[in-house]
Amino acid sequence: MAWLDSLFAGAKAFLKGAVVVVRETVKAVLEEIDNSSFGKAATQLVRGVAERHFNVAKDLADEEQELAEKRRRDGRFTENDLDRLREIEAERDRLRRELDEAKAARSAQELIEAQDDVIAAAVTGDEAAASIGILSTKECPECGGAMRIQLGGFNTKTDRQTFYWQCTSPNPLPCPTLKLDPEAERTSVLRRPDADLDGSRKQREEIWTRPDVLNKAHGRLRASLDEEDEEIVCPAHMLPMKLMPKPSAGGRMLDSYEYICLGITPDGRACGHKVPVKSFPQVSAALRRREGRGIIDG
Repeated sequence: MAWLDSLFAGAKAFLKGAVVVVRETVKAVLEEIDNSSFGKAATQLVRGVAERHFNVAKDLADEEQELAEKRRRDGRFTENDLDRLREIEAERDRLRRELDEAKAARSAQELIEAQDDVIAAAVTGDEAAASIGILSTKECPECGGAMRIQLGGFNTKTDRQTFYWQCTSPNPLPCPTLKLDPEAERTSVLRRPDADLDGSRKQREEIWTRPDVLNKAHGRLRASLDEEDEEIVCPAHMLPMKLMPKPSAGGRMLDSYEYICLGITPDGRACGHKVPVKSFPQVSAALRRREGRGIIDG
């Protein structure tokens, strides 16, 4: 059977089906990766691609902002302005494809390098929450674009948080989302051991909510404010998003922060793409990307 559903940065793979023998499954997944387009990408071509990409994306965003300011002053766009805006979007489309390919190749390489350390676990709500907003190799069935996990609402009937897959391609009409129900779907994840995802949920929550642990984690998260996270990318401007306080921050760790894009739309409005930070696994994943340590092992 084909195991691989999607790859994420940090040596993580979502799989179709339940894993029984980890080593055999890892071997099968690596063979799938070897035969994939991103698995065949040369490592030397991956290095530096993200940095170059973000530099170009920043230049395009700056130019778009200048055109928006010009429109505000003059009251309209000229034909040349409209032509340039179309060119900017075409350049972004090229960057989007390049970034998707580079991140997929890097994710594949990370899993290959970590193959002796990974474990298998069932995909849970915490696993999904830890991956919110991060580009994956999952392809949109509608347009082929890269997808990412987003937070849905809270289902009071099942008493569970809901999630869904969202296409990141900026199509005129948004592609349909795909429901993700970790508790109902028979899926697995390969990843490194993680103290914030392994073991009893009740025990982990008891540790997360201890005042000393909570205060320390909150302080570490605040220290990353105004920093870019290159794994959480605005689908419109292709810029790494920044962790910032919410305008209506309540002061608690899980209701005060969100990732935002600092890009400007052609009509001069702030970009509306946001990724709220609303769970302990999400905070842990953010800290681990920044410092190499989560909440419990921090």
